[in-house]
Formats: sequence, C-alpha cells, structure tokens
Amino acid sequence: MMNIRKNTRRLIPLCLIAIGLMGCLGCARYNRAPLDPLAVQQRLQQVTLADIVSDSTNAGTREALPDISNGLGPDEVGLAALILNPALKAKRLEKGVAAGQLVNAGLYPNPTLDTRSLLTSQKPIGHKSIEANFTFEILRWQERSAEKEAKKANAEAVHFEILAEEWKTVSEARAAYWATVAAREKLRLNQEESALSTRLLEGIQVRLRLGTATALDQNLADLQTVKLKSESQKLNSETATSERTLKKSIGLPYDAEVKLRIGDNPLAHTAHLWKTPDLIASVAQSAPLKAAEWRYSVSEGELRAAIARQYPGLRLGPSGTFDFDGHIWSSLLGFVATIDVPLFNHNQGEVKEKLAARDLARAEYTSKLHESQATVADAAAQVESIEQRLVWQEAELLPKARESIQLTEKSYKAGDVSGYELLTAQSMSIEVRRTHLDTLIEYRQALESLEAALGRRLEDIQTQEPKP
Repeated sequence: MMNIRKNTRRLIPLCLIAIGLMGCLGCARYNRAPLDPLAVQQRLQQVTLADIVSDSTNAGTREALPDISNGLGPDEVGLAALILNPALKAKRLEKGVAAGQLVNAGLYPNPTLDTRSLLTSQKPIGHKSIEANFTFEILRWQERSAEKEAKKANAEAVHFEILAEEWKTVSEARAAYWATVAAREKLRLNQEESALSTRLLEGIQVRLRLGTATALDQNLADLQTVKLKSESQKLNSETATSERTLKKSIGLPYDAEVKLRIGDNPLAHTAHLWKTPDLIASVAQSAPLKAAEWRYSVSEGELRAAIARQYPGLRLGPSGTFDFDGHIWSSLLGFVATIDVPLFNHNQGEVKEKLAARDLARAEYTSKLHESQATVADAAAQVESIEQRLVWQEAELLPKARESIQLTEKSYKAGDVSGYELLTAQSMSIEVRRTHLDTLIEYRQALESLEAALGRRLEDIQTQEPKP
C-alpha cells in the first residue's frame, strides 16, 4: 500500500507535465514578417499587364483569360482591374479573417486545472496538503450554435461584400475606359475641325489675293483656327488625365504602357432591351443588398448568443485532496461544481445592445434597398431620356446641319455668300457635331452608372424586345 502511494505521488508531477505538453501541441508558431515600404513601392512600380496571368489564380478567376495582344477593350479593362487592383487584393483577405472567426466560434473551451499546495506547517511539523480540481465548462443552451450561426452569416456577408467591391472596381475601371475613349473622340473631332478650318483659311487667303474676300473674312478664319488649336491643347491634357485615371483603376503604375482597343464608332448606341421594373426588381439580389441581408443574420445570431449568456455559467469536473500528516498520505476524491449566481447581472446590457443592433440592421437593409431602387430607377430614366435625344438628333439635327454646310459651301464657291457667312455655317455645324458627341458620351456614362447601381451587366437582364 505504501508503494502504491509513493508511486501515486511520483505520478502527479508527471501528469502535470504531460498536461502542460499536451496544451502546447498544435500551437502555431510566430513568424516575423516586417513591412518594408520601399519593397512595396518597388513592387507597385513593377506591375504590368503581364501579371494578369500569374495573379489570376489568387483573384479566383475561373474563366479563360482573353487575348490582350491587340489591346484592352472595356471587358478586358474590367478583368485587369479585377485581378490587379491592390484595393481588391486587400479586400479579399477579409475572407481569411472571417474564416478564422468561424473556426474560433466552433471550438470548445479548454478544461481548467486548478491546484493548491500547502507544503509547510508549524504545528504539527511536516503536515502537507495538495488539492487539485479539473473542471470543464458546460456550455449554455444554444450559445455555441448561436455564435457559429453569427460567424457563418458573417462569412457570407464578407463574401458578398467582396463581390460588391469587385463589381464597384470593375465599374470604375470600365467608366475610366469610356472616359478615355470619350476624350480621344473629342480630340479626333477637334483634329477634323482643325483640318477643315485650315483648308477654309487657305481658300480665303486665295480669294483675298484675288480681291473677292475681305480682311474680316481672313481674321475670322484665323481666329477660328487659333481657337481650335487652343482647344486641342486642353483636350490633350484631358486625354492624358483620363489615361492616368484608367491606369490607377486597373492597378498599374502611372507611367505604364497600356494599349486600348477602340472600334471605328465606339460610342454608337443601340436600343435597350430591358424594362425598368425588371431592373428595380433585381436590386434585392445584388451583392450589396445580399451583404446587408447577411449582416442582419449576423445580428440575429449575436442576439441569440447574448440571450443564452443571461443564464448561469456552470463548470463541472473531478476533484481530489491529498494530505500528509507527517507519517502517511491520505486522499479524498470527489466532484466539484462551480456555478454563477445571477443576483445582479442577467446580461441585460448585452441583450439590449444586440436587440438594438438587430433593429439597426433591419433599418439599414430597408434604407439600402430603397436607395438602390431609387438610384436604379433614376439611372434608367436618364438612359431612356438621353436615348430619345440621340434618336432625335440623328433623325433631325445632324441631317439639317450637314445640309446647311453643303448648301453654304456651294453658295460660297458660286460667290453668292461671303467667307463670314461660310464661317458662321461651319461654326454652327461644329457646334452640332460637338453636341451630338457630348450626348453620346453622356449616354455611355449613364449606362455605366446604371450598371454600377444595378450591380451587374445589363446584358443579364434582357427582357424587352427591341423597339422598331
């Protein structure tokens, strides 16, 4: 019997050491990863379109990558931004944070080992006492499931928030592409007008030498040529600015080489094939609204967990006491229970907080839905209004302007009108062409704004037959 007790005394420290070692198993190791601003800056300066292939896996792109050797169109620009934009790369890392929180919510709490050792005594001398309690926390009813529910909902909310940020980035990149196209089209129109103005000036100079034109005609032609050159300088600056904005939205350095693929008539418009009620009805399925919907589920789970925590906490486990009276060891084995006594705190503060948070989440979802539907309705109305203006301009205004300049040029060659009248007709024609180009640009911008508010491509909601 004495040998058994001696062996027991030897096993107790060994058991404690074993428990300590078991607690270290599976622990992560800290690896220092200091931030080097200079290295980050150098990496940003080295980003090129060739990185699309290597970075597409990290971006989760599943479809085959397009051929960009002939330049970037609007879809390729959106894909490049989806893969290379550094803000999106940072946003996607939130998924790992949410996954860690979900894992943590599913873990059971560790047991607790509580020991007390009294190893010296005065009277009687040699008396010793060792007490040990090994307890497990008994989870409250539905507390763990509620916390897991909240973290699962949080992971879904983060997923849709990432999708919303991806679409926002793609929309901004596509809008920057069309802004660049618009700037180049304005510059092209200016160059055509400058060439026409130069030919007109040369013709007036010939007539001036023949005595059939006046100095006023030449002065007005010179003024128009100088004005167009001044506008050309401004348009060149605006084009360079739009190209830098495009590179920024993609995630490229400001001095990167970007070749754009632009068609012969890039801003041409076609009749829309959607109905405004269908667009408004689809808003609730957009990524921002789905994220807000899951945020409400997060508040539901947190409220359930808070209500579960208002009940008393309980810890249960075995307990043992080992006494030495100076001659022999004696031991007592039993059971220990620790329970909270909720006299003052029923977790009423957290419950009230989570109730208010749930009401807030519901109100925020309602507000976002209302705002999104109103934005889509307004954007769709603007598209339809601009489309009507374009149809009228192309049917009435542009033909009249072309006819006017043709008749004036014919009369000028016949000597029936002066150079001043030809310049006036030419200025009016230029103004009409600019108005039409500005309307085309406005129409493209309205389409991009509508898609940005809708959270998807308009091609995904084609429900209406084209108008005759």
